[in-house]
Amino acid sequence: MKKTALLTCLLGLLGALPAAAAELKDVFGKEVPIGQGRPTLVLYANKGTREELRQHASQFLYSVREKKPIVVIHVDLRDVPGLFKGMARGELRKSHNESLTAMKDLFREKGEAPPPELDTSLYMVADSKGEPHQSMGLKKGFDRVFAQVLSTSGQEVARGAFSDGARKLSQAMTAAPSVASREP
Repeated sequence: MKKTALLTCLLGLLGALPAAAAELKDVFGKEVPIGQGRPTLVLYANKGTREELRQHASQFLYSVREKKPIVVIHVDLRDVPGLFKGMARGELRKSHNESLTAMKDLFREKGEAPPPELDTSLYMVADSKGEPHQSMGLKKGFDRVFAQVLSTSGQEVARGAFSDGARKLSQAMTAAPSVASREP
């Protein structure tokens, strides 16, 4: 009986994930639109993975531009002292604007106009307690960007190390929503 109750609770939680994700807010207080008709790339990062993110994210996003993905960057602030978390959030706002500028520059370098939805496609979420990171199995101080691809309805279709799994993640993003592959 206890196992049945536990299983029922877990299934209920899994079913509620897209709804809970829809309540997620970024560093500007905007609601993150996961599961609302566009695929989503969720990147799990921290201050130690900043360079990896800068090196690979723009090119990856350019390669899947036709899908018009939402990009959510969860930044783990567990290793930032409490007094500095506010400053870290300010840095994330600044980094958000720099990232948008870099993406627009990349489109122009490729001879294309930046898409109009670009400004509403990037969300940076400051995670003081690191709960989303822990749910992905990432311990405080992890050293690689981790990625998760969500379908247009908000269901996970792929996950893995970002730079190593870029090809697989890209294929999952561009595939039909019925793709259900997972990388450990």
